[in-house]
Amino acid sequence: MTYIDYIKNFWLQHNAYSLTVTETALYFYLLETNNLCKWANTFNRNNSKVLADLGIASLKTLSAARNRLKQVGLIDFKTRNGSPVVTYTLVKFTEVREQVSAEVREQVREQVSAELNKTKTKTNNNSGELFPPTPTREEKPKASRAKKPEQIMPTLEQVKEYFEGKMPDWEAQAEKFFWYFDSLGWKNANGTKIERWDSRANLWIFEERTKNGNKPTESDAGGTVSGTAGKTGSEESGNPFDLPAEELEDFINSIPIGQ
Repeated sequence: MTYIDYIKNFWLQHNAYSLTVTETALYFYLLETNNLCKWANTFNRNNSKVLADLGIASLKTLSAARNRLKQVGLIDFKTRNGSPVVTYTLVKFTEVREQVSAEVREQVREQVSAELNKTKTKTNNNSGELFPPTPTREEKPKASRAKKPEQIMPTLEQVKEYFEGKMPDWEAQAEKFFWYFDSLGWKNANGTKIERWDSRANLWIFEERTKNGNKPTESDAGGTVSGTAGKTGSEESGNPFDLPAEELEDFINSIPIGQ
């Protein structure tokens, strides 16, 4: 089992259980510790060392995060009576893969179903008749079938290359973005295929910057890039999502990320 397998396993569990920042930090700390121990089946860590390295305020907080990671099937651990040393084990990806995949699929199904119910609309009746006649086979217009462009799905390395330098935690966000949409089969919540993953990545980066309070981030050139791309036609309301759908898409695609 490789390093990336453990990371993929974590993000699947995170999507299913919404792990906290402390739980996330503890898992990746243990992952790196296990790496330093040359991937031993078990490894020991002193509570005081973990508290100091991660800046966790209390042993109670550490214990709660550790128990949570065990509950969701990411780690196992054993404590000794009165000893500050804890023996840890990282649960292998193959042991929980089927369970996590089933849970993620169920959540995605529920999310897609909810979105479809929200967007479902009735066909407008503009004929002025209470029960307009059903058109015959000859009267039914023939819908033109335009050939849809082939969906191109990126690799993890392509996503990382695209995210690089565009936000402080660009590597973690790139992996989170990739594994999230990979688990959905590169489809949106409403079930439509993502034909341009780079445009969806731009929206992801924009949303993450908005969550962080529009704090400026350093670009590749050493300058700063605002969390929002600048004023648009919605500057009166202060919310770019007040734009019509066509203008919103143009606005998202025009964000000068990483420039």
